[in-house]
Amino acid sequence: MPIPEQPAERLGPRAVLLGAICVAALAAANPYLTFVYRVWSVGSGSLLSGAVVMLLVVLLLNGALLRFSPRYAFRRGELLAVYAMMIVSVGLAMQGGLLYMVSGTTYPFYMAGPENEWQELILSHVPTWLQVSEWQAGDWYWEGLPGGASVPWGAWARPMSAWFSFTLALMGAMFCIGALLSKDWVERQRLTFPLVEVPLAMTGENRRPSAGGGVLRSRVFWLGFSIPALFSVLAWLNRIFPDVPAVKLTGIGLGGYFTGMGPPWTELSDMTVSILFPVIGVSCLLPGEVSLSLWLFYVLYRVQLLVWATCGVTEGGQAAGAINPRSFISFEEAGGFIALTIIALYQSRRTILGAVASLVGLARSESDRHDPMDGRWALIGFALCNAFMVWWVMRTGMSWWSFGLIIGLFYTVLIGASRLVAAGGVMFVDTGAFPRGVVLRTIGAARMNPASLTMYSYLSLIYMYDPMNLAMPQIMNSFKLLRSGRLEGKRWPWATALSIAVVLVVGWAALVWVIYQHGGANRTWLWDYPQWAFGELDATLRTPEAPDTWLRLALGSGAIFTLLLAWLNTSFLWWPLSPIGFVIASSWSTNFLLWGSVLIGWTLSTAVRRIGGLKLYRQVRPAFLGLVLGDYLTRAGLAGLSAAFGIKAGVSYGW
Repeated sequence: MPIPEQPAERLGPRAVLLGAICVAALAAANPYLTFVYRVWSVGSGSLLSGAVVMLLVVLLLNGALLRFSPRYAFRRGELLAVYAMMIVSVGLAMQGGLLYMVSGTTYPFYMAGPENEWQELILSHVPTWLQVSEWQAGDWYWEGLPGGASVPWGAWARPMSAWFSFTLALMGAMFCIGALLSKDWVERQRLTFPLVEVPLAMTGENRRPSAGGGVLRSRVFWLGFSIPALFSVLAWLNRIFPDVPAVKLTGIGLGGYFTGMGPPWTELSDMTVSILFPVIGVSCLLPGEVSLSLWLFYVLYRVQLLVWATCGVTEGGQAAGAINPRSFISFEEAGGFIALTIIALYQSRRTILGAVASLVGLARSESDRHDPMDGRWALIGFALCNAFMVWWVMRTGMSWWSFGLIIGLFYTVLIGASRLVAAGGVMFVDTGAFPRGVVLRTIGAARMNPASLTMYSYLSLIYMYDPMNLAMPQIMNSFKLLRSGRLEGKRWPWATALSIAVVLVVGWAALVWVIYQHGGANRTWLWDYPQWAFGELDATLRTPEAPDTWLRLALGSGAIFTLLLAWLNTSFLWWPLSPIGFVIASSWSTNFLLWGSVLIGWTLSTAVRRIGGLKLYRQVRPAFLGLVLGDYLTRAGLAGLSAAFGIKAGVSYGW
């Protein structure tokens, strides 16, 4: 007997309005709290702290409505939709997206001079409609407004309108991919979506939730909550009163133990560990094979470097044809991302073929009321968004085929990253190699014209250099939330589009205003990525990269190895590893943010299961969520105190 479909509630205008207000509030506050006071941010990675904190605020307000005017209180599905509107958009206000869209527009013009010849080398290939219309607007952005001057808003209208339109098209393409795959991932493959557990646990099972419901009622939760809260308070007090003891938990360098040992141990000189309680908490919620692979493949990556160095092959060395081991490994992982995407698309082949069949009239659509759009419209929307982007880049002088190469590779990163988050709950998805580098070192830069290479740098800077803030994993999480909240999906595309438009406009205005007041030249987070991007472009235009046979080999071998890992993982119950850890093992985020905390979480959850079985694990599970919320909520509260009293003493603002 078929299981009856769950009734779906309509997504009403008041929930969409509340979501837009929350998005606007986060986008407006982020530049001030992050870049001026450096005390807190909307968050980076796959579980955005800003959305979690704002959900608690909304739950508190809903509790007040339940007490004084119950008929106007929001339903659980509506609050989950508010949270979903935040996660699909506010990442654009942090690194990637807006920050480098604005800084990248002015950086090459501000830095151009006779000594670097950028006027002819680079700027001649940037169309006028991507430039601010007044040269003073760019200078003041980096140096600060002179006395009596006002922010030159009009000078930014043309380039920002262009970039906003491209961003909306790119986000639309991500949305369409997600809409095509989401039902298959949620219902047929039953991926776990571990990060969705946080808002679901906060809202609980009540039809009209409040902050006093859900996991917050558990005493075990508050035990876990108290641990990161204590460390956060001590760190905050230590920055105000240095005599207060505090423990350093992030960026602990392990390389110092190896630098004096000589080769090959110097290859471990950049090894770092951080103890991040949200990562520990989420790692405890993951299947053991996933959390094990995340830290074990990092260790194997370090072992691989030691093996290369023992054979006399090191970064910058001349042995064995000047192979760069780190580049070789990062290209292996890039091949792994390609293979992971192929696997994901193959597993969803029935859904994709069904959408194609419905598009050409050979089958009926199988969508239900929870789907944001049926498969045929997802395909049409994806085609239209890409057609607009191709037209857009060709107006810059970029060739259509060069754009097709980089955007196609970027889509593999997007789908692979979404798989890492949906199936593995990876908190910080990062890559060792970026689409620009993979394309240029595979086919060679000499085949492309200077305009194409210039746009490669812009697209990489704004959208591709910081995979931690990719929106597509969040879009996939939002589809899972729609089904968990039993909401109709037909209005969700418009709610998503509204949230993205709000964060672009409000976030851009807030960011530009803050930077003009304080100047950007002395803030490394504004110019470090542009310096990287245009430095690469300068080197490419002077000495174009040639195809590298070794890196091509790495790309292919990484893809084959990932396919092998996936086969072993699905074919043998005794096989303990997932391919998830392999594809991000050499990334900065894995080294600095993930591996140490995942190791702690894996050890803790494994010990709990072996000591008390699933019964003890279920009893302790609220404490794992407490580690996440205790960190996020305490840091947000301390950031509010810092901002209110003018104390520049944040405990962390990037994660």
